[in-house]
Amino acid sequence: MADVISRTERVLNGEMTIIDYICEVSELNSSPADGNDRPSDLDYWQTVRDAHKNGKKLVFISGPVPTEIIYAMDCVPLYLDLIPSRISGDTVLTSKLINEAETHANPSLCSLNKTNTGILLKGNLGLAPDAYVSLPISCDSARTACTELGRNISAPTLHFDIPLRKDVRSVKYVEMQFGNFVDLIENISGEKLDWEKVKYRMELSNRSGMLLEKCAILRENKPCPMSSRMTIWNELMNAAAPTEEMEKQLTRELDTCTKRVTEGYSPCADGEKHRVLLLHNLLWQGIDLTQWLESEYGAVTVLDGFCYKKREYFEKPDDKQDCIRIMCERMLSGSRAHAAGVNGEELLETIEDLMQSFAPDIFIFLGSVGCRHAWAATKMVSDVINEKYGMPMLLLDIDNTNRCYKSEDEIKTAISEYIDTVINKR
Repeated sequence: MADVISRTERVLNGEMTIIDYICEVSELNSSPADGNDRPSDLDYWQTVRDAHKNGKKLVFISGPVPTEIIYAMDCVPLYLDLIPSRISGDTVLTSKLINEAETHANPSLCSLNKTNTGILLKGNLGLAPDAYVSLPISCDSARTACTELGRNISAPTLHFDIPLRKDVRSVKYVEMQFGNFVDLIENISGEKLDWEKVKYRMELSNRSGMLLEKCAILRENKPCPMSSRMTIWNELMNAAAPTEEMEKQLTRELDTCTKRVTEGYSPCADGEKHRVLLLHNLLWQGIDLTQWLESEYGAVTVLDGFCYKKREYFEKPDDKQDCIRIMCERMLSGSRAHAAGVNGEELLETIEDLMQSFAPDIFIFLGSVGCRHAWAATKMVSDVINEKYGMPMLLLDIDNTNRCYKSEDEIKTAISEYIDTVINKR
């Protein structure tokens, strides 16, 4: 605890940058004393921190920007949406940054976007971008935040305009903007795009996606071989899918899952008694929550966040236009995260797939206070789950970035009451 306070004070006093703070915390979490198998994103953060020192250009990105192009041009992408999740466990620091944003920026932004805005306003990230590319998800906060961030970044900026619909015309519309993106990266790198390098990055991206898909499938086994780690990998896919390190990490996780399935291993000490599906939003600060569910209730979290769907793969690497089409389809798919932009039928189809694949008996909808646009679906989802599967759903409002809104103890109390009374009928 003293170390956390010390780091927080050093950041607030200007003695430590946010990027150094994240690297230090990630290093500690990569080798936890309790032996838990937490995935490590340390290599990514170190690559970002050392980009300029290693002679590479640094590109800030918001949303599912095609990083295959960025890496192929020997640049490094910093996915800004990752930052709040890495510091959200520090309530003092997060609150200070949110307050900074509320003082100078649009107060209606969600906590995630306020945190990033506060970091840029405070000027203590410790990194200066060579360019900024934004591709907001389909919500007002994200779209407004991209504008706010662009105003506070002194670098060439490109904002993709992403339509809500996903059809052939929408893909064509995004393709029309793709050339501007390539021009921007070429201009800051000083080199022309080499398609052979893009092909290498696309192959890495394909392999990472396939590995993650295999890990997801193995979690369907009973007992589930490992608590869901889809949160961190789903986040990192937008930043690091086309890298050798991502492939190594996912290969390691797949090997672990495969071995555990063979051994019949369960992360629950007394055996798996329940399977939890956390829908819509993810508790970025809540790895302890999954461990608590395992120890307290024998309840393994088989999937967290909204869902994991397999990515669109590059099947014709020599066909440049087809590959650009795939990148644009990914941008459209990725911009519809957490049910933003999907219609009711698509949402229910996703729920059906998850129920059939993972067979959970604890169903929790974590509705972030900053994502009210998706809450309209809760009654529909709850009714379908109850009528078809006889499973009442717990609807819990949280803030996935700001712990001051609702503490972990409050969240655990609500979940305990639900499991004890509704699931275990005590």
